[in-house]
Amino acid sequence: MSDDSLILDVQEDTSIRRHEIATRLTSVERRLMERFSARQEVIVCVGNIGAGKSSLVKFLAFNTGMNALFELPDEGFEDHLVRNESLYPPLSTAKDAAKRSLGRYYGAINDFIDCQAKELEGSPAWTTAKRHLENAALDIQHAYLDLRKMQLQAVPYLVHSTVVDGSALADRYAFCEVLHRDMDVPYLTKEALGIIDARLEEEFRPLIQPSLLVLLEGPDDYIFRNILERQRAEEKEAPNADGDLPEGLTRLVTALQSRYANFVPVLRETGWHTNPVLRVDVSKIDFVSNVRHLIAVYEGIEQALNGSD
Repeated sequence: MSDDSLILDVQEDTSIRRHEIATRLTSVERRLMERFSARQEVIVCVGNIGAGKSSLVKFLAFNTGMNALFELPDEGFEDHLVRNESLYPPLSTAKDAAKRSLGRYYGAINDFIDCQAKELEGSPAWTTAKRHLENAALDIQHAYLDLRKMQLQAVPYLVHSTVVDGSALADRYAFCEVLHRDMDVPYLTKEALGIIDARLEEEFRPLIQPSLLVLLEGPDDYIFRNILERQRAEEKEAPNADGDLPEGLTRLVTALQSRYANFVPVLRETGWHTNPVLRVDVSKIDFVSNVRHLIAVYEGIEQALNGSD
């Protein structure tokens, strides 16, 4: 629970009987479809790596008629735009650039961890590996800022409402905080953080604020299992001998957990998001494989948006 009256936690309605499921699901989908087709609202899904952001974006887009702007879609799964297909090429190019940068970034993390095990801190080899990591950490943030900015700039040119996978605010106040403060040595320098903050203030403050932020949360073991099951190539770079996730990725995901736990209060304090937040514990609300849970998420979205009208 939270003292913030604009935070709503998704709860399953256990009273739904089997024969009521179809009517309950299609009814809330119809109401959301009517709302989203008549407005240009923006819903943003955020959460740790592997929390299920892209899955929820897919459900919302294809069940309620929204546009969908993805972060790193599954192979062959691209953005969904109701109209204005001219936006596909620039958005696709920005995503490809982010994906390439992400692969290089994970590689730089693993190279640095390997170097730490062999070299003394401050040695020439250690210093070179650290510099490469710092450059990669800033490069991936620039790539994602470029993508996030382009997505929000595209929203006014789209008909219907739009759901977005990921946020520049999550990049800054979760990922960047981890990289700068929570690793054994800073992966992202203070100077790099200043560059990112300056871009946010100059380029993102004037852009549209989401009507609703959906925050997906879950315990470590659930998140790690999801990442392993989806088998994304950039997340399998240099796995260990047991076929588990790379050490650099597990360190990042673990540190992100605490940052996302404090994510909403930080957004409130900084004034970046003053609208409602829907919080989903994905270990309890399995909207991917449980229809009752999907209904709960849809009805939570409806309740949160109606409360802000």
